[in-house]
Amino acid sequence: MDYWDTSALVKLYVAEADSAYFLQLLTTKDEPIASSAIAAAEVLCVLFRKEQAGALRRGGGRRIYSKFKSDVSAGRILTIPYSHDVEAEVEKVASRVFTRKGVVLIRSLDLIHVATALSGGARDLVTTDVRLREVSKIVGLNVIP
Repeated sequence: MDYWDTSALVKLYVAEADSAYFLQLLTTKDEPIASSAIAAAEVLCVLFRKEQAGALRRGGGRRIYSKFKSDVSAGRILTIPYSHDVEAEVEKVASRVFTRKGVVLIRSLDLIHVATALSGGARDLVTTDVRLREVSKIVGLNVIP
């Protein structure tokens, strides 16, 4: 299973410089992609921020978010809830990254993404976030790109 964080998911819905790469990556997989249930709130916020900044037309954020939710409902994107298993992984990953030399100052929602990927059995984590990439490598996830 491939796990996608919000930085990668958004590229499937909003044209960015590297969106073509992520769309191509999506077509090479035979199984749905997975993400945390928190991705819905993050995607919505990103889209509304882009709309406020003028990168999307007025109402564009809501329309794109509806497409994202439709993909979740159709099973193209599997959302993994924040559960006791994820919480246990959060504690393990936080302990590991905050107690080592060369601490990575990961944000809480990014920590949840890594923990969700681990608890969901992901092999690969698709992200463009620098800190998330670093922490993923520390815990043994293959990072794409």
